[in-house]
Amino acid sequence: MKQSHIAGIALTFCIAFFAGALFTNVLAYNPEPPAPSLRQNVYGLPLSEMWAIVRDQTGIENSTAVLGDFWLVIDGDGAVEQLNFEFYGDDAGLLRWYRVAASSTGKVTWDSRKVEKAPPGEHPLILFTEIERIPYRELADENGILIVSVGSQSGGLGYDAGYRPLFALRQGEIIPLKSVAFNTTEPWYSIDVSHGTKDGSGLVGTHYCTIFTLRDLTRAERVYCPDGELFWPPPGSSPAGVDGLSGLGVVS
Repeated sequence: MKQSHIAGIALTFCIAFFAGALFTNVLAYNPEPPAPSLRQNVYGLPLSEMWAIVRDQTGIENSTAVLGDFWLVIDGDGAVEQLNFEFYGDDAGLLRWYRVAASSTGKVTWDSRKVEKAPPGEHPLILFTEIERIPYRELADENGILIVSVGSQSGGLGYDAGYRPLFALRQGEIIPLKSVAFNTTEPWYSIDVSHGTKDGSGLVGTHYCTIFTLRDLTRAERVYCPDGELFWPPPGSSPAGVDGLSGLGVVS
């Protein structure tokens, strides 16, 4: 009886020990939340939605954000195969560079590092609200693969439709242009669209056209329509900024 009683106590102790250990392990297991994601089809691409995700998750001061490069690859059905962009912004008083990527499954990830200086440019949301409204169906060729590359420019630079088509982007509509000439220290962004093909070496792009937002065309020295007339961006083409913050995004 005594041995049975001792064995019973030992068994109870073991059960209590393992139950406690299991409970501790359950409490200690705290998986990371799933990475944010966005819809995958470019026909309705929610870039402004992506910016809201990145802004909230990184904790940057929104008014300090400046867009760097942007790269987008779309397949023949409009699905996003690659989406990457870079931007700069302040986080707790430190200037940081960020690189953001959205995978073909829609998962959004990023990394960052401290930097000493940010290049001049615009707030990401100003460009994103324009880029997401590009009429991609009109620009795609028969295989449907498109490559969209956006980069900041400055100085003296000219564009001519005799070399490749030029367009102004107005509320999701593309308007043909004959030529555009810039001569300014203010930054502007060229939106270059290429037709893509896949071969044994991977993805190959052939530059098809260059697009400018109306906001950027207000910075041009000269803009001509196909008939040779001067192109005048309509009033209100150069908004003050984002979220009502005057001058937001232009950094020198």
